[in-house]
Amino acid sequence: MASLDRIRTKGFRHWYERQLVECHAWLLSWFLGLIVLISGVELVGGSGLDHRGGALLLGAGLLVTLYSWRRYRLMLEIAERLGEQAVCPGCKAYAKFSVESSGPRPMPDGGDFVLEGQSGGIWLRARCRKCGDEWMIK
Repeated sequence: MASLDRIRTKGFRHWYERQLVECHAWLLSWFLGLIVLISGVELVGGSGLDHRGGALLLGAGLLVTLYSWRRYRLMLEIAERLGEQAVCPGCKAYAKFSVESSGPRPMPDGGDFVLEGQSGGIWLRARCRKCGDEWMIK
């Protein structure tokens, strides 16, 4: 819901750019987690304290890579899905709209959407600032 508020207050372009920056920061953390994971695999082959430290690094790296990859994919999917629909059907202006209503709650037209984890149910009723046309972004 915070993302929808940011779209409403800051505008879609600003939200989209910010979403992509955050998304790629998660990709960077995935890469760093992968480095930690590989370091842990190398240390597990050792003995004594290196073996225990390697197991800890392996576990921590695995958790970071899995969580980071999940967040990256989710954020990118939401940004791309909304970005593809941010074009006015009337005048073809990109991201030049105001948000009339939005939410994760059921859509006003009674449409039934499939909830896909956190990304399911996000929708916006947009009004073009240029031509006044309205459309749903889901």
